[in-house]
Amino acid sequence: MAEQSYESHVYHPVPAYIATGMTVLALFLLYAHRHLGWHTEELAFTALALAVFVLVTISRGDTVALQDRIIMLEMKVRCAELLSAGQDVHLAKLSKKQIVALRFASDDELGALLERAARENLSPKDIKASVRTWRPDPYRT
Repeated sequence: MAEQSYESHVYHPVPAYIATGMTVLALFLLYAHRHLGWHTEELAFTALALAVFVLVTISRGDTVALQDRIIMLEMKVRCAELLSAGQDVHLAKLSKKQIVALRFASDDELGALLERAARENLSPKDIKASVRTWRPDPYRT
């Protein structure tokens, strides 16, 4: 696996499945419109395409939400193991997105970056940009 860094870690907020789902739905609607009205087959295919699109969207949202919950727990455990009792209280001051961004920091820089993120209320983007030694995350989907 290639080494991770701020530059190589880019989030793409528009997943390909949304574009694909919308294209398929548009094609079904166009097909139904061109065949002299709505027939049972066209309605069924359109409903099926819409149902699959909604299912994929909900599934993806649930997957990311679950991963974020796991990351929150992972960071609480990691901070409890690596930091002193006074340092880990800063974790409670951060948002979920800030904690997710903070997880890429190496063990050596975690404490200082946690304190800085809480003190300066750094954005997730600023937290990631401040990480000098990245911990790879090969399991995030």
